[in-house]
Amino acid sequence: MATLTHNNGYPCAFDLNLLRWERYESEEGKNSEVKTVPSGEPYTLWIECRMALRAGDRLIYQSEKDTTLILEDLEWLIQHLRQLAGGETDKMAFDPIEPDFGLAICRLSESDASVMISSAAEIRAEMPTGATNQSTELADLFDVSVWIDYPNQVSHIYGGYGPGLYFFSDAQDIERFASQLQGELDALGSYKSKEQT
Repeated sequence: MATLTHNNGYPCAFDLNLLRWERYESEEGKNSEVKTVPSGEPYTLWIECRMALRAGDRLIYQSEKDTTLILEDLEWLIQHLRQLAGGETDKMAFDPIEPDFGLAICRLSESDASVMISSAAEIRAEMPTGATNQSTELADLFDVSVWIDYPNQVSHIYGGYGPGLYFFSDAQDIERFASQLQGELDALGSYKSKEQT
């Protein structure tokens, strides 16, 4: 399981657990390893996953069912998380093709980081915080917003809303999450060689 969190007294966390490659039954009811599509059309590989939101020792929300991510979305997420952690970019927004969840991460300025506890709502609304420190230098602290699409969890209709968490994280936390996701992806093995369990 990959976990995005920040190690403090009251940790909030987003868990993303990659389960298996999504496979389809052939007409004979056997696993089909060979996928065919019309010439020139790419084939999309899907990965089944589960998600959870936690605060402290409490589970706030856990997936009602297995959901899916396409491989390209997962690779994009890992790449952009690493760019954030490495200082190549200051913000990212992840809305996968199957929008079972959304993730937005933004690096805070030194000014916002100095008042992050007392002005969290103003920071998220991008309003002036009134901080004494007006530095625009970037801090090694990120504002994280993650939500799970509840309507899709209980039906097959995306609603664009559901339970979510706001918390702060740092570059090390983001890199650890990216590495955990890559490790989970690697552990799935090759789609072509993996037998369905």
